[in-house]
Amino acid sequence: MFDDLIVNFLLLFVAVSPISLIPIFASLTQGLGKKDIKKIYLKATAVAFFVLSIFWLFGGNVLELMGISMSSFRIIGGLFLIAIAFQMVFEQRQGRRQHTADVAMDDHSIHSIAIFPLAIPLIAGPGAMTASLLLAESRVNTLLGFFISYLPVIVVVLIAALAMWLSAKLSERLGPTVITVVEKIFGILLGALAIEFVVAGIRESFHLVS
Repeated sequence: MFDDLIVNFLLLFVAVSPISLIPIFASLTQGLGKKDIKKIYLKATAVAFFVLSIFWLFGGNVLELMGISMSSFRIIGGLFLIAIAFQMVFEQRQGRRQHTADVAMDDHSIHSIAIFPLAIPLIAGPGAMTASLLLAESRVNTLLGFFISYLPVIVVVLIAALAMWLSAKLSERLGPTVITVVEKIFGILLGALAIEFVVAGIRESFHLVS
């Protein structure tokens, strides 16, 4: 059970990649007062938590209504996460995130950035939504099973909030090199976990014995 908790946590953690939020949040909130910064990261945290919780709670039901099997979703979800992992390793995702943030600063008021781009898609992006749904599907229908499946959602969102809160200091101390290295490591881990989902989905679809 503890191993499942660690795997679930790693899957969502690398999908969200809270450390990569640090320089982006610092640049988005540069020059703002402490009260404004606090409002932004609290609102972003609440919205991201709500979105990921919705996917965790109801994502499987939506798939059933659409006639999509969980094994099929495992395969396409895994492939999607592999694509995100590729972007992380080759430094494409961070650039895309920064571009999204820049566009938001141009087109929206300062307080709207809590929802876009911070909550969606920088925290609760497609990869995190997919990971949340996969966590929900793998849960066991016991109190402990629900705890192991849902706890990573709570913890990872709180870590993202902590990263935003400490962004100014952490961005200066870590520097772009350390953040880039961590992003690449997360990308490799996410890719490995994603392949496991693809393999599991193929086995289920074709009734192969593991």
